[in-house]
Amino acid sequence: MRAKFIFEVSENQSEVHNLPVYYRTIFMSFLKRALSLYDKDYFNRIYWWGEKKNKWQKPFVFAVNLPNMNFQDDTVSFRGDIMLNISTSDYEFFVNMYNSLLNNRLYPYDLTESCKIKLKRMYLVREPEQFSSTMTFKTFAPVLIEKKEGNKKVPVLPFSKDFEEVLNDVVDFEIRNIRLLRGQNKGLQKRLTFRPINIQKTVVKHRISEFVETTGKDIMFLTGFSGLFELSGDPEDLKELYQNGIGFRRGQGFGFVEVAR
Repeated sequence: MRAKFIFEVSENQSEVHNLPVYYRTIFMSFLKRALSLYDKDYFNRIYWWGEKKNKWQKPFVFAVNLPNMNFQDDTVSFRGDIMLNISTSDYEFFVNMYNSLLNNRLYPYDLTESCKIKLKRMYLVREPEQFSSTMTFKTFAPVLIEKKEGNKKVPVLPFSKDFEEVLNDVVDFEIRNIRLLRGQNKGLQKRLTFRPINIQKTVVKHRISEFVETTGKDIMFLTGFSGLFELSGDPEDLKELYQNGIGFRRGQGFGFVEVAR
């Protein structure tokens, strides 16, 4: 299930709008606020275990498109409406999030002090009718694949020798956890084969509260990849990746892919 939400920046007459470079974090907070306002019990079930944060894999991915983007230091400027893409394999999540974002009580919403948004329109996105064993994807948001080295996580890119092995480990864990939410203890049904077509390294400035509290630093740097690639595997697994994203931090605005036509 997939939908696009179009937001216009309200109460700002300027053609050029600005957001912090960690805008994905701002939209992550926006989605959580929308969900908690619409259905507090469901929000708590997804994001909390009692008094602790629920770090279980989230059954969705999102990507933000800011038209005519221009990065300068820790700010990104853009012109025009904001497009928010949301995708999931979980029907309950989709219905709750969809209705949350249509909630008039949410708007105008302050992304920042100077950037307020309101919903302009939305529409459902038709998914591919059939998934085959080999498909070409393009990224809407950078894909993050990492492995552990000691106590640290380090990025692994398609140019690395062990990339495909790490990718399979990461995706198997991801898919198994998402399917467990549906009562299915099942990871990858067939090993994935990755073929880069037009891939580039991407470094993103990001911000999450745990990182700030642990390091005292405001910004973290994440390394991933963007572009066009081919994946071969079980069609059901490829559909799962299309619907829920690929890699780490999918619920933070990374790993959103589209089928290349």
